Amino acid sequence: MISFDQILEEKIGSGIYQLRTVSIIGLIEFCDGVEYVFMSILMAILQKEWQLSQTQVATLGSSFLGGVVIGNCICAYITDKIGRKTSFSIFAGLSVILVYYTSFAQSYNEIIILRLLFGIVFGTTSPLGYVFITEVAVAKYRGRFAFSLTLMYVAGKAYLIFLCFFFLDDYTSGNWRGLIRFNGIPVLLCFILSILYLKETIRYYLNKGQYTVAFQEIEEVQKQNNSSKEALNESEKDGLIAWQLRQNNLMIKENLNEENGVLSKQHLRITLQLWTLLILANFQNLSIYLLMPFLFAQENSGFEHMLYLFLIEFVFAFVIYLFIDDPKYGGRVNIIIYASILLVITNLLLYIYQASFLFVGMLLIKIATRGMFSTLFIICCESYPLHLRSRGSGLAMAVGKVVSIPSPYVLFPLFAIDPYLPFLILSVLGTLMIALSITYPSDRTQKHLEIYSDEQKEE
Repeated sequence: MISFDQILEEKIGSGIYQLRTVSIIGLIEFCDGVEYVFMSILMAILQKEWQLSQTQVATLGSSFLGGVVIGNCICAYITDKIGRKTSFSIFAGLSVILVYYTSFAQSYNEIIILRLLFGIVFGTTSPLGYVFITEVAVAKYRGRFAFSLTLMYVAGKAYLIFLCFFFLDDYTSGNWRGLIRFNGIPVLLCFILSILYLKETIRYYLNKGQYTVAFQEIEEVQKQNNSSKEALNESEKDGLIAWQLRQNNLMIKENLNEENGVLSKQHLRITLQLWTLLILANFQNLSIYLLMPFLFAQENSGFEHMLYLFLIEFVFAFVIYLFIDDPKYGGRVNIIIYASILLVITNLLLYIYQASFLFVGMLLIKIATRGMFSTLFIICCESYPLHLRSRGSGLAMAVGKVVSIPSPYVLFPLFAIDPYLPFLILSVLGTLMIALSITYPSDRTQKHLEIYSDEQKEE
């Protein structure tokens, strides 16, 4: 039986359509990278400028994380209702407003609310971007297309640090208002491009039963990609409709409905392992972004050290990009296993050697967490069928963030006892990540996205 994955490979192919989609989605990832680093630096600046207490600084970080959880839930439920493109454009536009409003904030309470709202935007657009890309890319290059978002995210972090040389004096002072205003330019550009050029995914139209629209979109995409393939004939259209109806029937037959969804018997193990991995990965990632500015300030390090970190991280992220679609040497599950092992070793060495290992340790942890997060995002999208993809991905990321919301209240007291004590705890937790990675039951590297048809064939 014909499937959309076959149509994508044999009739549509890869070309301008995918590159345009990746470019626009990648631009918001670039802006998310800028915002995430800005958040950590802003906490250090405001602590000194506004004389904030340790609890207030922790609340500042937690408000952003709380917003991310809400955003993940929005992605999980709303985007399946109103569509990927509509959701993306709405939150890109909201991001523009928030950027410029933040630059005029005068009180701690205003910043708390704005951080919460920024978290909502970040929490919606981040998983949505990966859902978008996995639905438009062919199986052979799906990992690379999705991982290219990571390259843009890392590039955004390096870009922010580069601007810090011009806007900030050090990690605790400078013109942070001017910095965030300047960063509003790429956000505004992304919003405009999403309105003008971003298209809804064809899979979304098929799932909604809007077959005429889906067929029109296929013809448009064929033209954009300059495809030499013939347009769909009536037999292929009927086959694609039958395939979609079959997906729906199998969903009902296996009780994969809204009531049990990602926690149904078929998906329960994958869901619980993903949730646990993302909880641990988020805790590791937050330890870096919350503590890194304070650790560098403590060692009197300049912005150049953080810039070097992000530039080298970009290089290693590109290496992962080259291997993520290689089922022999790379593959999704192998990458999270490698990353988990590296985190255990590096965190332990960082606790033992402390300041003398700070730069190298931070670099290795950032490389590992970047590979871990980006690959887990791809795995989330590939582990669920279309009707659960946004929900499964959004909920997994939300659960990971929910548990990590109190982490600033844990990390900062530990930091006060010993700045490197958090890394000992993270090394111990990393052993659990290794076990979960090794036993993960599904790796869809270079396999068709809609898993029902594949599994049926295998049976």
